[in-house]
Amino acid sequence: MKKLITPILMIAALAITACGGREPLVEAVAPLPQQTEAIEDTRTLEPELLPEPPTEAQVPAASDFSLDVGNFTIIMSQNIEDTISALGEPLGMFEQPSCAFDGIDRIFSFPGLQIHTYPVGDADFIHTISIRDDSHVTDSGIYLGASFDAVAAAYGSGYEQEGNMFTFTRGMTFLQFFVESDIVTAITYGLIFE
Repeated sequence: MKKLITPILMIAALAITACGGREPLVEAVAPLPQQTEAIEDTRTLEPELLPEPPTEAQVPAASDFSLDVGNFTIIMSQNIEDTISALGEPLGMFEQPSCAFDGIDRIFSFPGLQIHTYPVGDADFIHTISIRDDSHVTDSGIYLGASFDAVAAAYGSGYEQEGNMFTFTRGMTFLQFFVESDIVTAITYGLIFE
């Protein structure tokens, strides 16, 4: 059975964990204020609990969740080089040795977006996209600051709720909304690892 890994867990486990005291290779891009507490609280995850990278058979389908940015669609498991070619050079990047994979975990910052990757060989593939401001919207028009009623109207009631987090799944992907006082304060797309 597929397990959802919340973005907070993925961010901490795959990209920002302490990895036995190893230091980051590049200075970190400042996290969002609402992310800071979650990142610090989850740094004790054990590497053996982390997922394996998806196989070719697990690559998301076109019908899975994706994010349109201008004339380009960002999908899970896409090579980050394709995204950089379409969006331009990132504003910043954080990297450190991976605790879950063989290689380097990276977080790329673009205007209004933070994209997390996992390594396979010499390439980096997308596993999480976090929307950081209201300049980006989901395929159904949901943005940071939208109401939860708008989320429910757009995506229905087929979600899993964990506290203030509402998770919708499609195939190999998930879309999560963190809601405070009926307002969407975080939007995250992610790859589901089996």
